Order: sequence, then structure tokens, then C-alpha cells
Amino acid sequence: MLLLLSPVLLLCALAVKLNSPGPVLFRQKRSGINGRPFTMYKFRSMATNAEQRKHELAAMNEMSGPVFKVSNDPRITPVGRFLRRFSLDELPQFLNVVRGEMSLVGPRPERPELIAEFEAAIPGYGRRHEIAPGLTGLAQVRAGYHTDPASKLGHDLQYLMAWSPILDLQILARTVVVVCRRGS
Repeated sequence: MLLLLSPVLLLCALAVKLNSPGPVLFRQKRSGINGRPFTMYKFRSMATNAEQRKHELAAMNEMSGPVFKVSNDPRITPVGRFLRRFSLDELPQFLNVVRGEMSLVGPRPERPELIAEFEAAIPGYGRRHEIAPGLTGLAQVRAGYHTDPASKLGHDLQYLMAWSPILDLQILARTVVVVCRRGS
């Protein structure tokens, strides 16, 4: 898959590099199977000073710590907005799949600092770590990106209980439709 996508990966990397200074890839700690931490890769879609601006955003929204997805986030670059629109920023995660840290289908990996909060508030949240996280999952194709963690957990647990190769193929096919649909 990486070989097949290499022209797209090269174009995305070039676009990120030409659009704003800084590294092409964004690295972030996530929790994988059994809660094991790993570094997840994405094409950088925000300005390089996004972490400093995160604290400004947090203060404006009276939040602290990691900031969940914000609509019309001013830290996102023009190329980053395009990459996110078509989920192209996620393509470097195929490296995580090759390394065995992620699967093609499974619950989306979450940041460790948010997991502790979710586990305290949502009974059974830790069960989603019984399987490898995925590039896409049942929650993404059924509920979308802006779904609350408790609802996502319901989909993740349903996937965990009903897993089959056929279900994975259905989720992969549905992912293509969701990514291509406007506003996904």
C-alpha cells in the first residue's frame, strides 16, 4: 500500500513543506493495544507554533490540557485544511501499520492524557485497548469524527464483539465513501 501511495505521499509532503516552515511529519504519542504507547505519524496540518497557540485557544475556551478538535481552528494551514478534508494527513499512519503498532481497522488511537479522563468518566472505556487501534473504525464510518467518546466507545465495543474479516472489508469500503463525501 505504501508503494502504491508513494506518489500521493510525495505530493503531500512537498505541499506541506512548501506551504509552511517546519517538519513535514507531525508525531504524537498515542495508546495502542493494551495501552502501550507508540508514536503516531501524520502529515503536519498546523503551523509549527501550534502547541503554543493551543494554550491560547484553551484559555479562550476555558479549557486546559490537550485541546479536542476545534472547528475553524486558526492554527490549521491552508494545505493542512485540504489534507484533513480528504484525510490525506492520515496516510503516514501506514508506517504505524507496517511497524505493527496499528491495524487498518480498529478503534482510533487516543492520546494517553485523554484516556485517563475518559476511563474515569466512562465505564468500560479501557476495553477498547483489547485490540490494536486502526486507521479507520466502526465509529468513524457510522458516527463521524465529532462524536463524543462515550458514543465512540459503543461502536468500538460493537466492533470488538462482532469482529470478522467481512466486517473489516465493509468498514474499509465505507471509509472510502465517508472520506469522499463532503463534510465528513
